[in-house]
Amino acid sequence: MEKFYCREEELRKLNARYENEEFECLIIYGRRRVGKTALINKFCAYKPTIFFSALNTTGKENLKALSKAIMSYEKPDAVVVPEFKSYDDALAEITELTREQRLVFVIDEYPYLAKAKPAISAMLQHLIDHQWSKGKLYLILCGSSMSFMENQVLGQESPLYGRRTGQFKIEPLNYKETAVFHPELTYEDNALIYGITGGVPHYINKLGVKKDIDEALLTNLFDRSGYLYEEPANLLKQELREPAIYNAIIKAIAEGSSRAADICGKVQETSTTVLKYLKTLMELGIVKKETPLTEKAGRKTIYLLADNF
Repeated sequence: MEKFYCREEELRKLNARYENEEFECLIIYGRRRVGKTALINKFCAYKPTIFFSALNTTGKENLKALSKAIMSYEKPDAVVVPEFKSYDDALAEITELTREQRLVFVIDEYPYLAKAKPAISAMLQHLIDHQWSKGKLYLILCGSSMSFMENQVLGQESPLYGRRTGQFKIEPLNYKETAVFHPELTYEDNALIYGITGGVPHYINKLGVKKDIDEALLTNLFDRSGYLYEEPANLLKQELREPAIYNAIIKAIAEGSSRAADICGKVQETSTTVLKYLKTLMELGIVKKETPLTEKAGRKTIYLLADNF
């Protein structure tokens, strides 16, 4: 089981809001593996919680999963779990449960639910406006799709715009925070771990450094049977429809092609195509772009890898 480190400030703020006993609608987002769910689980420990992790499947299957989450809270010992006939019925049950008590309702991987049930944001907006805002519900919407969370949840065109009471963008850890995982190691070794993992807690844990970093790398990263060996490819497959072109772009940048024209030449694609893919990689936090302070945006721009791992 992975240990929980850092994020004390985020945890303090989440708990302070919980103690207020007022309605909350908090948006928690950040790239995959950065520790969002671990933070939420730590916060929810010992609190009345309905935790629903949305699935990348149909609306019907997600309704089943939501029904199971609600019933697991109401009837934890039940052998047979009844299913709600509609999302309206399921959400109405949430409303009833929060009339007299403080309850945390988490929807993890919210973009999956919104894809499966496009009307869900409007449904939540209606409930917030007419019922939930007067109660004690503590709603958390969490997602790994950065562009979706920023545009379709926090953006002005979203039905949920203006309904949130706060938002937390969870970033990778810095060097000082990364070093907390291995206080017994030297500064140099912790700097190396930070350089390898980019401060992503999941990768720090899975690297499994005991005493020797080289041994950990050979066992857990470079060995074909190691968890981290397939992680970059699996992550891209989860997020992207055409990982081959993205892989080619990442490879080109890694080999030193920092300008758009050079990247186009390496991957043999048009500038329009490459710029579209670069935009997506930047939204995922894998690539970043930099422009000299003395130049206008767009001129002399270079592209660099933002994700060390």
